[in-house]
Amino acid sequence: MSIEITEHDIGAEIISILTKGMYPDPLDALREYVQNSVDANAKKIDIKVHGNSIIVEDDGYGMDDKIMRKAIRVGISDKNPKNDVGFRGIGIYSSFHLCDKLSIYSKSSNTTNPFLLIFDFKSMKDLLEKQQINRLKGISSKLINLQSILQNNIELENINIEEFPKIGTRIEIDGLNSNFFQSISRFEEVAEYLRQVIPVHFDLNKFRWAKIIENTITEICKKHKAEFKLVNLNLQVNNRTEELFRPYTDEQFENMPLEPYFKEIKNKEYFFGVTWGCLNSARKKISDKDLRGFLVRKQGFAIGKRSDISKYFGRTTYFDRYIGEIIVVHPNLLPNAPRTDFEASLLKTMFYETLNEVAFYFNKKADNYQEYTKGDEELDESIIKLREIEGSFLFFSENTEELINKIIEVRNIYEQIQGRLKRDVIRKGRRKEAITIIKLAKSLEKDIQGLINKSKTNRKEITDKMPEVKSIERLRKLPEIRVKMKLKEPKCLNDIFSNLDILITEQMKKILNLIDEKFLQDSTNNKNEYQLALRDLQKQIEEENDERL
Repeated sequence: MSIEITEHDIGAEIISILTKGMYPDPLDALREYVQNSVDANAKKIDIKVHGNSIIVEDDGYGMDDKIMRKAIRVGISDKNPKNDVGFRGIGIYSSFHLCDKLSIYSKSSNTTNPFLLIFDFKSMKDLLEKQQINRLKGISSKLINLQSILQNNIELENINIEEFPKIGTRIEIDGLNSNFFQSISRFEEVAEYLRQVIPVHFDLNKFRWAKIIENTITEICKKHKAEFKLVNLNLQVNNRTEELFRPYTDEQFENMPLEPYFKEIKNKEYFFGVTWGCLNSARKKISDKDLRGFLVRKQGFAIGKRSDISKYFGRTTYFDRYIGEIIVVHPNLLPNAPRTDFEASLLKTMFYETLNEVAFYFNKKADNYQEYTKGDEELDESIIKLREIEGSFLFFSENTEELINKIIEVRNIYEQIQGRLKRDVIRKGRRKEAITIIKLAKSLEKDIQGLINKSKTNRKEITDKMPEVKSIERLRKLPEIRVKMKLKEPKCLNDIFSNLDILITEQMKKILNLIDEKFLQDSTNNKNEYQLALRDLQKQIEEENDERL
């Protein structure tokens, strides 16, 4: 038979248990109140931290007395999980264990006066603490039930328009617990957290691709009848005030961030969202570990950590060279309570399956860029080498052995470029240059061979043009050297592994220092030879590392 459940079967302690478990960090509580503002379609949110109080104010829809009455319910919410980030009916109590009092001012467009909802958390906690002390002492007393403690410590008032004249909501958190005050009063700590978890805009002044990313994601989402939410967020901590943006700037990339790539996240049945990613212009990891790779966001709020997604990329070499986001907008793909992942479902499985395709796309783009930049470097190096050979080969006109060495060098130059053209790993904008370099190199080879033949037959040959004239013409036709993005010059053996982002242990560093001193330095005659040996070794290790990708 069924059992009758009364208000005495649900203890008031459940509030403390839920909030401490779900919101152990005061910043998590702050996120919940901002989340409510986003759900209310706010476009502008102000957060002020002063002393032991926090204020969160927005320009959203606001609430009337009926909606505010419903807001106090525990574990019950009228919000649509398809449209709103917060929908579990717990978030309003997220500051329960952090503060003494929570006040919510709100006014909607369909009400004349605003309303004020007050939660006396201090009184609730005092009652629960007293109850717990009595239990520890073995004193028998009636347990406080949830309904009673809420009913006696929550008030809803109709207030004057002067107290809150505008449409929207203001939340005041007063009497912060001293254990949490220190972290919430550090501007950079609070700002960094909010940049990562709130759907703020991209910084138009510090990130060159900000506008393109926002506009492209918005257009793709509109095409699929989805919404890409963004809000303006101002943070004030004591006397410091700043508008917050997503944490991406040009400075986080070597030289500059490359133009972003975009990939729709979808299968034959569903559109899940959009992925964007900017690749480092140097073939190196993003230096900031916290921003390296791709972050999953649902309606702007972070889901889990960037490192959670790296497994879909196989080796993390290319993953670590990107800064990007996986923007999820599918209404039925719901985040779990702690926002560490999505709730288990067939849809979740399908979503993660699509990430394999997304990862392949971004890996391919990174691989192509790596090959193209290596091609650029090889073309520039070829131009430099050809200029050096053009300026020196005539001095060895009677030294057959040296001329043969020059021919070998020239052949290596054009064969290397021919191989790249055949593999289609020279960017379109430099293919004509590559063909020109090959032609000029073969012409130079022919002239050097002519000098060898003259030296063998020991006779003078009359040609249409003297070698000196032809050499000058070739130098004029050689393309200009492009700006090269080369790896740093290594100063020791350990620098090579640092430059190539190859992680080695401290013990291994000591071993490499010994190898450097006992073998590499001893085998070279001077500083220039040592530097050349390091450079060649770095190039060989880089090529070997690239082949393993």
